[in-house]
Amino acid sequence: MSTAETTANDTDVFISDKPDPEAGSVPPFVLPDLEDVDEEENISVAELSQTRDFSYSTTQPPYQVGPDQQTLQEYRLEQLESIERNESTSLWFPDSERSNGTLVTDAHVTILGTEEGTQTRLESEAGTQNDSERESLLVPRDGTVYTHLDYSTRIPEGTCTTTNETRTCLNVTLLDQETDRTLEIGSQSWSGDPETPHQIDYADANASGATTLEVEATITSRLAVQETTYVREGTDWVLSNTTDNETLELSHTVQDEAPVVVTTNQELSIEQTIIESDDGIDRLILEFDGPETLHDRRLWSTATFEEGAGKIENIWGVYSQRQYETATRGHRPGDELPISPDQTESNTTVPVLNDASSGVSTGNETLEQLPAPATQQETVPFPNSLEKQLAAQRDDPTLEGEPTNLVNPPELASSNSFSFASEPAPLDKDVNLSSVEPRGQTTLTITNAEQPITEVRDIHGDPIPVSTQTVQERAAQLETEILNDTHAEFHLFEEDTGEALGNKTLWLHGAAQGQVTTDSDGTAVVERSDLYVRASFTGETDPAEEVYYSPVETQATFQPEAFNIYQLLMSFTGAFVSIIAFVILYIPFAYMRGANK
Repeated sequence: MSTAETTANDTDVFISDKPDPEAGSVPPFVLPDLEDVDEEENISVAELSQTRDFSYSTTQPPYQVGPDQQTLQEYRLEQLESIERNESTSLWFPDSERSNGTLVTDAHVTILGTEEGTQTRLESEAGTQNDSERESLLVPRDGTVYTHLDYSTRIPEGTCTTTNETRTCLNVTLLDQETDRTLEIGSQSWSGDPETPHQIDYADANASGATTLEVEATITSRLAVQETTYVREGTDWVLSNTTDNETLELSHTVQDEAPVVVTTNQELSIEQTIIESDDGIDRLILEFDGPETLHDRRLWSTATFEEGAGKIENIWGVYSQRQYETATRGHRPGDELPISPDQTESNTTVPVLNDASSGVSTGNETLEQLPAPATQQETVPFPNSLEKQLAAQRDDPTLEGEPTNLVNPPELASSNSFSFASEPAPLDKDVNLSSVEPRGQTTLTITNAEQPITEVRDIHGDPIPVSTQTVQERAAQLETEILNDTHAEFHLFEEDTGEALGNKTLWLHGAAQGQVTTDSDGTAVVERSDLYVRASFTGETDPAEEVYYSPVETQATFQPEAFNIYQLLMSFTGAFVSIIAFVILYIPFAYMRGANK
């Protein structure tokens, strides 16, 4: 939502994506409901900004934003196209690198982000990671980069020189200007289309690791230099000759760059194990294998069941917030006009051409370097250019869009994960969206699933290949035997056949170690650290046998040591007991002896 007119200090609420129609209109954690906000009359931007902002799933289609109900892409382009410029003005952002040339001044090209990409800005646990790596832009293989190019043009003043009864005047006219824009991602390069000056499309980007995205713009100006000769007749100057010199071409290049990661080139393999029982699918196990760092691991967003039986949404969301509040406009007082012979005379050589004697260069025709003009500057509001930022919106993946006609819809039974970052995404101070510490998944176990997963997509909507294997479930059994006061033996085997399950991991609680591996006989000896030792087998697939051994858990209980009151007293209060005994036995005996005397 946005109002048609805002000032630099206003805060807009941008809802950047609409949810899947089958998943309901609003995520459940949004308060108040957006439908309630829509029903309010005469609600102000300040009041809207106090409602709870929320992130959206990264692969969902865009919301309608702005007063004209445009898609996010349309809205961003319209904002960029609303920036007006002419030959004498330039509008730049706080982080723009401006450059001055012979003819072009205050020139810059600024990367405003990408259509599909998103900023990370997540604090990494890796101590060697610098700010540029932490704030990398995650981009897909095919996409669009948004840029802003602006500059002002300083046309050289016309000049005249007088020698005896002859006056020679030079006037410089700007014929036209054009810009050539290029985009580089690593070693690859793409050209910009003049018909779309605010965006550069690219395809098949390929970068094995973090690299640099660079946008370069070359501004080429074509000038015509006219030499006019006048002779004096009495008190007047009379035109004698006009010569059009060859056209001059001047070029000026500006560039901007940003660290990027091409996400489709990142590593991530997904293996789905379908565990079947006599009644059909018993459970699904999704295993995600890849690097455990944010900028090396491809980030998945959604996993969809076959035949529309719902989907799993990962933790990722994207929030669009205003990128710039203000900009700086620089401008010259006015354009220069062609000089006439009646203007004030100058006895200096014409400064605009290389050859001071003839006024015409004989080789590569270029203008001399002109001093940078005294630009007048003012701070002005900048259009609502939106920046997309990646954020973790929940701790674990969730099941969304389950069919309501199922008595027992799918459930996420377990999720094994690891930490991606040391703290949540830093959001703008005016944004009250909650962000949690992002975590990556290694294993998801899904129960009550009637259909397998057929499609997994990453945060940009690109598909990720999934390999699938089907296995039969076999029940495992775990027995225990107390060996002595400190050790117990656990035995893991297949319930139906009694076959030992060797080289399997048992997770322990109340033991001297956290886990243990069974030997070839399926046994493991465990030392206790408590009276109760609980051992768990979480289940495991044997691809060679095409079987899955189900989870099982058992507990070994040790007998407490016999209670000895004397030893307890002696161990804790031996000296104190001796004193008490002296008081009780010796003092009365001494008193009685004294009384008998």
